Amino acid sequence: MRAYIPGRESQDNALWRYAGLPPRGLELTRMLEAGLPVAVIDDIRHWSAMTRADVMKYTGINERNIARRKSAGKSLSPDESERIARFVRVMDAAVQLFGGRKEEATHWLSHPVKGLGSIAPITLLTTESGALDVLDLIGRLEHGVFS
Repeated sequence: MRAYIPGRESQDNALWRYAGLPPRGLELTRMLEAGLPVAVIDDIRHWSAMTRADVMKYTGINERNIARRKSAGKSLSPDESERIARFVRVMDAAVQLFGGRKEEATHWLSHPVKGLGSIAPITLLTTESGALDVLDLIGRLEHGVFS
């Protein structure tokens, strides 16, 4: 499987940009290792129009841990930061697939699709292999490969 890498073209509505993240590279890796700020979750929530509980569920992050970190002024753990980055990658790939239309991309992600065995893509984002399956399907759809 090949990994989704955000394109070099400008995407003004891209989630990675809205959340203040570099799309790739060592800068992103260092940010993830240091831990993203807890506020990135609210950025994702506002951009995607999802509830905080949904963002937590689809990233597989425990909401109580985040509340404790927020009240203590701490950052996300490297693992939680990776989960956020994975979510952002898939969301941006889906939005790109739908020509920048977030609502259509979110609708597609949240409903069962045949190419994933009638499973909603967003439910697969809690694991790396699930996210790779979704990104692989998006890549196949972009290139007209339906098998």
